[in-house]
Amino acid sequence: MRQEYETRIEKLESRIAELEEAPAPKKAAHASGSHRAAAEQPVTPAATEDEAPAVADEAREWRKRADEQFKKDTETRDIAQHPDAEKALDARIEQVLEGYLDITGYFRAGYGRSDAGGPQRAFGIPGVAKYRLGNEAENYGELAFAKTFFPAGMFSSKDGMNDGPVARMNLRLAFYNPYDNYGSSADTDFSVPEAWASIANVIPGMPEAKFWAGSRFYRRHDIHINDFYFWDMSGGGAGIEDVPLGAGKFAFAWIGDGAESAIYNDIATPDPLNIAGFSKSSFDFRWYDWPFFGGKGELGFAYSRSESGVDSNGVQAEDSDGFSLSLVRTREGFWDEKSLHKTSLQFGTGPAKTFSTGFENFSGPAGTFIRPDPDESWRARVTDQWVIKPMDHFSIGSSLVYQYTEFGDNAPYQHWASAGVRPIWHFNDTFSLALEPGVDWVSGTAGGHEGMLGKITLAPQVSLGGDFFSRPVLRAFVTYAMWANGLKGGVGGTDYASDDQGWSWGVQMETWW
Repeated sequence: MRQEYETRIEKLESRIAELEEAPAPKKAAHASGSHRAAAEQPVTPAATEDEAPAVADEAREWRKRADEQFKKDTETRDIAQHPDAEKALDARIEQVLEGYLDITGYFRAGYGRSDAGGPQRAFGIPGVAKYRLGNEAENYGELAFAKTFFPAGMFSSKDGMNDGPVARMNLRLAFYNPYDNYGSSADTDFSVPEAWASIANVIPGMPEAKFWAGSRFYRRHDIHINDFYFWDMSGGGAGIEDVPLGAGKFAFAWIGDGAESAIYNDIATPDPLNIAGFSKSSFDFRWYDWPFFGGKGELGFAYSRSESGVDSNGVQAEDSDGFSLSLVRTREGFWDEKSLHKTSLQFGTGPAKTFSTGFENFSGPAGTFIRPDPDESWRARVTDQWVIKPMDHFSIGSSLVYQYTEFGDNAPYQHWASAGVRPIWHFNDTFSLALEPGVDWVSGTAGGHEGMLGKITLAPQVSLGGDFFSRPVLRAFVTYAMWANGLKGGVGGTDYASDDQGWSWGVQMETWW
């Protein structure tokens, strides 16, 4: 494989050398845009043979600066550092492709079975996050493309680079395929969760400030081992970010989402065939990257408003509005180079209590529905997670969540408490053994379920590196879960409708870059 890769790289380098030796076109070079726009640009004198290497080196520096300027650093996968081997590969590709297109991705795929006789089922309480290891009953993937655009003629001036605006376009494709209909194209969902662009270096004295518009993952914060995005204002809209403000940076966004659902005012009697449209928009303010107890802080305020259309019976849900406050402290590299500690406190009212652009959903026998958020509803939440490697052959990640919700409108209140840990014993830089016990407890759900669920997974692994976040990783797993009588019918789907425990086993690949 390595020999094949080296051969491909040599061919690319040879082709680029041929292009560099070819006569330069008479029209000005342009980074992107229509041919008409390129023709209207003034012709820039081409660099001489002696000046070309210096111009190329400066162009590379500009591309590196752009990558740094547009990088993301809130999600766990963003924070996790690449292995040294990946860094070397990235540097080689950058040298050959000159930063033409950035490609990143996340994929997991495998196959599993359950002791109920059917395909693997996930063991989790409806409405709350579940622990992931050996408990993901689907194939899922994302492929993201990012292209940086520079002003026309920026890299061909003999007087050096022109200091102008820099833009980046982002596109993300995703798919989801559950194991209960494995490999079926009819049951595979494809989506475009991100399509947005941003432009930096347009405000005098603030080159890092960026305007953006489109549909995007907006400054998401997550806990890795249970895949819980506790602060996720992703959606469509526009805004400005990375504006210097005091010891940190400021961002503002108008961002929202839309959906269709039965009007679910009465939790017990939804009408699943009679739907209406829902819309929700938020004004999101952030102050982040300021020093906070040895790490960096992010403070956010959001005002959200939710409205509904009219169903076929002329029924319309009440409009509502609310606000949320969120505080996150992130500390990196305090124990080892790749250690992470992230803590959050959140409070929200009305439609803002989801801490997302999405809606409050309830799952019952008739399906999953949106329930309009009364103004008097509210939620408080605290989370904590660690990822550390205290010894050469041992790493560990953890999760703690407590959430209290008042749904209002005579709906039941809800407690949710969750605790889990994933220790990994690294026998060397390739082979490891992961164990993940996790416990969730809820005081009640929309379907009337309540009680505790415990899940434990044992997974021998083969990975590219000996760290907690080393990827790609191949794993086999066996999972056991048991739950309270009050959760019967709510865990594991119809296969486990009358059970209070279950087993699953299988194999999985997971990677990101």
